[in-house]
Amino acid sequence: MYIATAAEIRNIEETTIKEYGIKELVLMENAGKVVADAVTVLLNRVVVGSNVFIAAGTGNNGGDALVAGRHLLNYGAKIKVFFVGNMEHLTQSAKVNYDILQKMKADFYYIESEHDWDKVKAALDFSDIVIDGLCGTGVNLPLRNNYKKMITCLNKSGRKIVSVDMPSGVETDKGMVDGSYAVKATTTVTLGLAKIGLFLYPGMCFVGKIIVDSIGIPGNLLEDNKIAQKLIERDLVKKIIPQRPVNVYKNTCGRVLAVAGSIGYTGAAVLCSEAALRTGAGLVTLAVGSRLYNVFAAKLTEVMVKPLPEEENGLLGEKAVKTILPREESYDTVLIGPGMGREADTLKFIRELALKVKKTLVLDADAVFAFSGHLDELKKCVHVPILTPHLGEMASLLQIKVKDLKLDLWKIVREAAAQYNCIFVLKSEKTIVACPNKKIFLTTVGNRGMATAGCGDTLAGVIAALRADKIREDKAAIAGVYLHGKAGDFAARQGMAGLIAGDIVKNIQAARKSIDDK
Repeated sequence: MYIATAAEIRNIEETTIKEYGIKELVLMENAGKVVADAVTVLLNRVVVGSNVFIAAGTGNNGGDALVAGRHLLNYGAKIKVFFVGNMEHLTQSAKVNYDILQKMKADFYYIESEHDWDKVKAALDFSDIVIDGLCGTGVNLPLRNNYKKMITCLNKSGRKIVSVDMPSGVETDKGMVDGSYAVKATTTVTLGLAKIGLFLYPGMCFVGKIIVDSIGIPGNLLEDNKIAQKLIERDLVKKIIPQRPVNVYKNTCGRVLAVAGSIGYTGAAVLCSEAALRTGAGLVTLAVGSRLYNVFAAKLTEVMVKPLPEEENGLLGEKAVKTILPREESYDTVLIGPGMGREADTLKFIRELALKVKKTLVLDADAVFAFSGHLDELKKCVHVPILTPHLGEMASLLQIKVKDLKLDLWKIVREAAAQYNCIFVLKSEKTIVACPNKKIFLTTVGNRGMATAGCGDTLAGVIAALRADKIREDKAAIAGVYLHGKAGDFAARQGMAGLIAGDIVKNIQAARKSIDDK
């Protein structure tokens, strides 16, 4: 499913009205009906006699809420509409629906003095449910004082809340909020397309259940490839990951070479290589410094272990590069980085190897850090590399602070992917895949239990295995994020607290089966 920015949805609505001749009032009518239906569901279809509190702004978002109120009034509910904002600024379409409700003798209230807040609180005390039609996609932060007060009242009411398009106070493109001043919705009915801010932290904490409705916008406008953001969902991933033919054998299922691990960080190497096998790679080789060979040979059964010659300081260097390169033709994908350490010589080795390898690269952890201050060198890679940084590593890579990265997360990552011709899999509350063509993909799976050491190493192994199976780089990254998150969700069935990376590895096979199943 495509997801839209505020500008994109405005353009879609304008095209719908101007080129298709569907009037704004028709779209508003459709939107209000969907909101009313969502309210009906939350009321367990007991609408007659129910008290509905409507918080309305003076824009079209408020107009949508007014239409919902009219339908609920007709269903037998009692409604009270509280307006926030200057009524002189009521939009034309909202005014039409306001006039209709006046003729239907609906109860209207206007916030004009401090005394009016007592009416708000009293009405909320007697309400059964709330419709939030304050701001929508047109929100400007910071919020004006009356909006903050209304949002606070709604959240303190303890009532179920249906938000129209966006929870009021959540910024459409960035998911930012003004402190705690955002409506905590039970359900968000988002119109036309889901908005990107619904899936970004902290906004995602306020949305509740998401209902997406086209509201009559022509389908070709909502499926336009020019929309640059998309959700990573099962149907998309099912098209990417191929069914295995009956005549496969290990060399046709993908061969992964993992260069990973160091003293004190052996677990990362084990996790990424085993994750690659569980994803479906036919053969995985872990290349490690010779001092660690016996450790890994004893620990790993299905993964082959290749010792690499070390330099006099005990680190990997030119000798290891010369050992790996003649053998790279035996592999389809090379994964570098998990648990390698950040000594200066190690980072130099990583960069040298990455720039000489002719296979697709997956760069994780210390391999991402190795390119901090050397970002332009990524453009020299033979194939588009896949980098899997977390927020700190991404900020370090771009030489900015994490707090500045978060302010415009997906836009910054999008531009970086295009500028440096690489694919970024940015691990955060909702992992983002950014491609050189400026396409952005946001995951729909995964959970907070996955905030644990080694989780990123498993993701790198999953992506490497999919790429080795001849799946294009960008598609391997997209499918890998979903498969990894789904495995984490399966693991979380036993509880989120205490979930470890090994649990994710154990569930990758089941996660892939869930995608393959009809």
